[in-house]
Amino acid sequence: MTADWPNPDAREDVPKSLATMPFAKALGVEVISVERGSVTLEAPLTPAFEAPPGRFAASSVGALGDMAAMTSIATELPKGSFVSTLDFTVKMLGLAKGTRLRAVGQARQVGKTTAVGAADVFLVNGEDITPCGTVLATGRVIRAGAS
Repeated sequence: MTADWPNPDAREDVPKSLATMPFAKALGVEVISVERGSVTLEAPLTPAFEAPPGRFAASSVGALGDMAAMTSIATELPKGSFVSTLDFTVKMLGLAKGTRLRAVGQARQVGKTTAVGAADVFLVNGEDITPCGTVLATGRVIRAGAS
């Protein structure tokens, strides 16, 4: 990790943070990569998050995209700071029929109290990767030491 990152431990902190979230555990979220300003997450298709059977629910697409967007913002914050979703929107690009979802989050703007992140969400079926949704999310930034 480069020394110029606000949090030099972000590669370890992002997976630890997601591991404490019951919803992320329920979705089976896995951290694929963490870079400054970018996080890639994946989740398998499970019966609890299907709608209709064999397809990811739009809410699952939105949830994974939101997590990727927010954690990408977290990589831009000092250690001990965090971001909490205020709002997000998901736009479906097609049927979400696949075995796994992959969300690639990008920090777009990180301010003192609010931030914006985005995520492109893809279906992963073996070697085939197909866009299925896009998410834009706004978060509240809580800086370390702030009350």
